[in-house]
Amino acid sequence: MKKTNNLASKFALAAFFALGALAVTSCNKDNNESGQELPAGNSQIIVRIAGISDGENNTSKGSKSSTSNHKTSSEKSIELVSGNGFDAVVAVDNQVPSTSKTPSLRAANGTSVSSNMAAGTNYRLFLYKKEGATYTYDNSYEFTVGQETPIQVKKGVSYKWVALSYNNKEVVADRGADDQLLLPENKDVLFASSTADLTIGDNTSPINITFNRLFSRIGIELNTKGMFGPMNSATVTVTGHSTKTATVDLTTGALVLAQAAHTPEISFASFINTSEGDASQKIAYYYTADETPQAIKVVVKDLNIKLDNGTNRVFTTSTLSQTQAISPERGKNHRLLLGLTESALTRDGVQWSRSNLYYKAGDATPYRFNPTNDFNTIADPRAYFSFKGHLPMTLASNDPKKQKDPCALVYPAGLWKTPTAAQVGAVTSRAGLLGDLLGGVLDLVLPSKTPGTSENNKALEYAGATGANPAYGDAQNTLRFNYNGSQTKVSVLSDLVSLNLGNTQGKHAAFWSSSELIDLSLLGTGVGAQSFIGYKASGLLGSATIASTGAGLLNINLLGLDVISSELMNVRCVRDESWNIASLLPGYNPEPAL
Repeated sequence: MKKTNNLASKFALAAFFALGALAVTSCNKDNNESGQELPAGNSQIIVRIAGISDGENNTSKGSKSSTSNHKTSSEKSIELVSGNGFDAVVAVDNQVPSTSKTPSLRAANGTSVSSNMAAGTNYRLFLYKKEGATYTYDNSYEFTVGQETPIQVKKGVSYKWVALSYNNKEVVADRGADDQLLLPENKDVLFASSTADLTIGDNTSPINITFNRLFSRIGIELNTKGMFGPMNSATVTVTGHSTKTATVDLTTGALVLAQAAHTPEISFASFINTSEGDASQKIAYYYTADETPQAIKVVVKDLNIKLDNGTNRVFTTSTLSQTQAISPERGKNHRLLLGLTESALTRDGVQWSRSNLYYKAGDATPYRFNPTNDFNTIADPRAYFSFKGHLPMTLASNDPKKQKDPCALVYPAGLWKTPTAAQVGAVTSRAGLLGDLLGGVLDLVLPSKTPGTSENNKALEYAGATGANPAYGDAQNTLRFNYNGSQTKVSVLSDLVSLNLGNTQGKHAAFWSSSELIDLSLLGTGVGAQSFIGYKASGLLGSATIASTGAGLLNINLLGLDVISSELMNVRCVRDESWNIASLLPGYNPEPAL
């Protein structure tokens, strides 16, 4: 048994770093957990895992001064990068997604803790016996997460404990000379130590371990939540990254950095799903003790995703290349996010989604764009919304605080919005009440065509839109509004309605704007909502495609219900030009608040 000198001062430093917490539960005197008698003079310790700290309140062990040029966890960068076929929300932050379904806990110091150590993970506990003012190494024990194996210790003795894991099934090596242990390369090294002496009495004294990371964990996240389909495959190359290991002093947690650096290979096969069975969000990790800034370059091409209709969309002509700087901090998380999203079709300065919005109940990203933009002979009730309503087939609340823009709930949050009347006006040539627009007097004789429009397979199309990509096909590479119809009569006896399009389906296209003609809060009943109306008018002297900005009749709080009674129409989204500013505000989260 080797005597460890000056350990009292080292453990004083370790107490500053540690998050390990102790909890004591009583048991029968001189009995172990199974009720069997212990040898005279002995007691036992049960070791349990509370989880892993998120690291954001953790001071790095042996790290550089706080005056270094590292980003703090409150700093972030985020931007929308335009591409050919798909765009990408590119962000650098510390919001590493959890791969555990277990809720987060809180450590004693308030730091967030995730109980996300998988069963079967190995770790080692080191015990140091207190002798006077110093501590002497006593023993070490191997443990496996998910198993509680008591260890026997002497009563009346005080100990300090240290725990170490590589967050996998790899066996942790025993201590080296002078408590120095060379750590493995590119591993998720976890460390914890007691904050106070553990004095062994008659009762079983569980040790609840909250681990900290010793290295920096850098995650590269690739998701297709904004493209509404899981990834089948892609070609992904990552360069500019490197890892270094270190030697840890078990008594303090301090690290001595190794000199040699290595570059682990990261390809598409390196990315794991963040949620079981869902390949829409993947992440690849690497770990380093080095705090030198890194310029990480990620190139994505040949992206292949599976759509809701069972077909695959393959981007053979699209490549995304991004280089972002990350300054690793020991013990902390860093994320480089590439959130891929459908690109828009642009006409007259307005960026339109390629198809209508629909709601897929039960999905993690329920707000999405239709995988095709073809006219459907069978109406899809998931695609018909009320004015200012964010759930299909459901009337909106009359309380503005309860209203949500359904387009803003498409991932990433706030990138899309319901168009204003002015944006709808960019693709219309007339305006008026709905009853005046369909079959007006002038249309009976000589219809006046909206410039740039044509009719194709029960849809109104526009020439001149940019943003085509072969992966989408003709229907989504053309600005096309299908004659899906609308429901003009809605019962307000309940806020839930059924779909009945009458004779409108196949005859006109209709989708909402976000604009009101009159402030709805000032009305009991009245004219309020503006929308797009597109149709083919046939007159005595010819026919023409017409696009109009129409106004519908709204009854507010009819029959005492706190809902807005409106027609049911499709929703077609446009890009929100204010997203670039809103996304940089504190607290912005690309995950929509559903």
